[in-house]
Amino acid sequence: MFRYNKKYDCQNENSGNFYSCQWIQHGLVFFRYKIATCCYCGHSGGGHTLVKDDYSGQPINWEHIFKQKKTFNRLYKKGLINDNCVDCPFLTQKSNEEWESGEDYISNLYISHWVDCNSKCTYCFATQHPEEFQFKTKPYSVLPIIKEMLQKNILRRGGSIHFGGGEPALLPEFEDIIRLLLDYKFYDLRVHTSGIKYMPILERGIREGRLKVVVSVDAGSRETFKKIKQVDAYDIVRENIRKYAAAQVDRTHAITPKLYIIGTYCASSKYIVIPDVNDNLEEVENWIKADVEAGVHTTVIDLEENWFKAHEHDLPQSIFDFIYEIKKLSDKYGTYLEMYERLANMLKDNPERAPWYVPEKV
Repeated sequence: MFRYNKKYDCQNENSGNFYSCQWIQHGLVFFRYKIATCCYCGHSGGGHTLVKDDYSGQPINWEHIFKQKKTFNRLYKKGLINDNCVDCPFLTQKSNEEWESGEDYISNLYISHWVDCNSKCTYCFATQHPEEFQFKTKPYSVLPIIKEMLQKNILRRGGSIHFGGGEPALLPEFEDIIRLLLDYKFYDLRVHTSGIKYMPILERGIREGRLKVVVSVDAGSRETFKKIKQVDAYDIVRENIRKYAAAQVDRTHAITPKLYIIGTYCASSKYIVIPDVNDNLEEVENWIKADVEAGVHTTVIDLEENWFKAHEHDLPQSIFDFIYEIKKLSDKYGTYLEMYERLANMLKDNPERAPWYVPEKV
């Protein structure tokens, strides 16, 4: 639903500006049963703005989708904001000319339409709501859709293509999709994986400096890893991270005049902070040290979603202090600190509690 929101009304400024984002303009997300505009959900609006419901791989009416995006532009100019977008940090004020190029295309793509995985992370939605996922449906095929988008010049370089959902290594057409995108010279591919099954196609993308792999580790020890993942695969994951890191190249690729991919940051591991489970500085330091020893130069962190939602309006100072300690550890070991959406939103919305935090420009 679109509602008037004074915060986003630029009509009285006579500037010709309005609020939007790259996902509204040029984004598309494949979920299990629907297509959405974006995948972001760490803000009060909740994201996942619907494009098409009850979707299972049917032919797409591209003309209709781009009309939907034009409707967003028309309404957002009046300060009428979709409920799902409210307080999203990616909403940015720019001129009509910057937002409306006159061309209809997709450059930001998120593929997250399956739930099969080779671990059972305690924080995963599939683990926490088994009744919803007890009857797993075979994921629909997105490869023919991507081929169509490429043939019609609908999918273009310049944005980012992400893989989420379940474990990419278990998606039958995953390798073919990555190979196709690499052959078409796409940059800024990002794959989230458990790291349990090694994927040589990811090594190719890393070596070419065009793909980032993010391995979910969440632990600095085998015991904590097993407790969170509910599988005993810590050593395997660590070895696979080392292999991915070995494929990194020391060069920088320009995606746009303002956006670059740094080859030595293409392999990373992620640590989701789960209070009372892995919020231990010794655990975090062991995780960062293991990364550095493996050749990983990025420290990726976020907060566990359910804990964050339960405490969003009553956040303890201890969580801000703990994140600051992680930052100091990252500085100590010389890694690039990357904060995912929930954590970045928390720090951005509470500057007085995290005065050290400098938001990155969207």
